[in-house]
Amino acid sequence: MNQITSITTSSVIQAADCLKAGQLLAYPTESVWGIGCDPYNEAAVQQILAIKNRPQAKGMIVITDNVERLAPLLASLNEMQRAPILESWQTDSEHTDLQYQQAHTWLLPIPQALANRIPAWITGQHPTVAVRVIAHPIIRGLCQQLVSPHNPFGLVVSTSCNPSGQPPATTFTEAHHYFGEQISYLQADTLGYTLPSQIRDAMTGSILR
Repeated sequence: MNQITSITTSSVIQAADCLKAGQLLAYPTESVWGIGCDPYNEAAVQQILAIKNRPQAKGMIVITDNVERLAPLLASLNEMQRAPILESWQTDSEHTDLQYQQAHTWLLPIPQALANRIPAWITGQHPTVAVRVIAHPIIRGLCQQLVSPHNPFGLVVSTSCNPSGQPPATTFTEAHHYFGEQISYLQADTLGYTLPSQIRDAMTGSILR
């Protein structure tokens, strides 16, 4: 991976350029800070796993900016399975009462036709991909900047910004304390959600976290 200087920026375009260059980026999400990279860059993903001390088998959450990009992944689900997914992401986007708001990540089955489009270093030991349409408008803009033939879903890795076993960073200061000059930072506030994000299985509807 390219060795470059860590930057702190409020520019979505500059942050996207960091990701495209293979860098790691910390950024605010709905409730806490996340750390991400281009999910199609294996070296960058491996660096996240290394600095977090996280096993690859667990898999990684990825985010994107709108549900239309995920249509190929949702196509294999029936209407009863799709409806709660779409409803949760619509509710996330409205975020009128932050006290009760919660981000929703769903484990989506990977259709055979897309098996080569979701890397094994993202899915880990699972036959699914953990994905969320993020409600944070700035991070939606970041995902939009990543859309390309290389990354048609506009995906960005989104794992909590902390070493394994430590609480997730909730501010830029906490994120920088954890990882310093090893990564770059997109400086903005979280959306202020107080509940931790929820993870659900799209096929069964069961809540995993």
